[in-house]
Amino acid sequence: MGNLSDLPIKRRDEAILICKKALDEGLIFSKNLPTTLFVYLNTFFDWNTSSYVQKRNLLDPGSISPDYMATRQNLIKNHILPIIQTDLLLSKVTTRILEDLQFSLVKKGAISHSTINICMQAVSLALQEAKQNGLLDNSISIHIRPLTCVHKMRGILGEEELTHFMKYLKAQGEHRIYLACLLSLLTGMRSGELRGLQSTSIHDGLITVEYAYANKAGLKIPKGKKTRLVPCPLFLCKELISLAKENILVPTGNLVFWSKKTGVYVSSHYFCQRMQIELEKSKILTKEEIQQRNITFHSLRHMANTLLRGSVDEHILRMTIGHSSEQLSDLYTHLSQRGLKSVELAQQNNILPLIGEISDEASESKE
Repeated sequence: MGNLSDLPIKRRDEAILICKKALDEGLIFSKNLPTTLFVYLNTFFDWNTSSYVQKRNLLDPGSISPDYMATRQNLIKNHILPIIQTDLLLSKVTTRILEDLQFSLVKKGAISHSTINICMQAVSLALQEAKQNGLLDNSISIHIRPLTCVHKMRGILGEEELTHFMKYLKAQGEHRIYLACLLSLLTGMRSGELRGLQSTSIHDGLITVEYAYANKAGLKIPKGKKTRLVPCPLFLCKELISLAKENILVPTGNLVFWSKKTGVYVSSHYFCQRMQIELEKSKILTKEEIQQRNITFHSLRHMANTLLRGSVDEHILRMTIGHSSEQLSDLYTHLSQRGLKSVELAQQNNILPLIGEISDEASESKE
């Protein structure tokens, strides 16, 4: 109550006054007000205050990221909270209420079925935790049947389209976008991995994919929680290192794809937006065709997988592209030189000729 004195209380009237003040301020004999569903969901996905996050990351460090929580928090605030009763008690939630909530989202038509499913999964997760903490009766079913979704396949460019686009990019497009597209096409690296790529991770003909960058989590371990090695032509390695050195905004930085405005990390949409703009400028596809075929920067990762498959052992390809769940270990030492060389040869034979690039080895043989 603000009185920090450690002197003993000797008078009866002093004790009465203190007890009265404690009662008035609700410090003793106060009853906890029932929690509403609105208040509970509004705070559950808050990264800084959520007990759920603290518990999960204490038991399994790094199992939940700030970006995961921020996405769910935004979905809850933008789509769930506006359509639920603010005075509905958490303890009174029923399956019927959840089904009505799902139906309201469908009827509103503001978001896709897949996004509605993510919203309802977030609500179910929060309610499951409420059951475990005794805030919701265990007899209440919180499983809601997900909506049927037709997922749009990630489109890829045809070989002829790819050839024309990469030649256009190299001759007329933004050079850093050309390098980004070329790198992803050859290695299958994700946009987050390109955002976090540093020149210190680039060696002679090899890149160590050890970082990815996310808006909330910042620099982190790549998806799958593992580091991997990817072969990269020597000429491209040199150009990527040179690009990092061009950063006059942060001269001491090592970022390869730095922002022209700040000198640090580019935005999460940078590569996709810039690639689509350049693709439209090339007149290979219209804006409508790009959207209709769902051509994104991530399409290049799919194309890398497609173009390398058949020339590289599937296990090695999975490790290179980053689909394997195994940690980087001595396996690379045993497969290493032979396995990585097979990826390098597949890049030289299957991809570089399509886009008019010549590997360092081929260039030397011509000389």
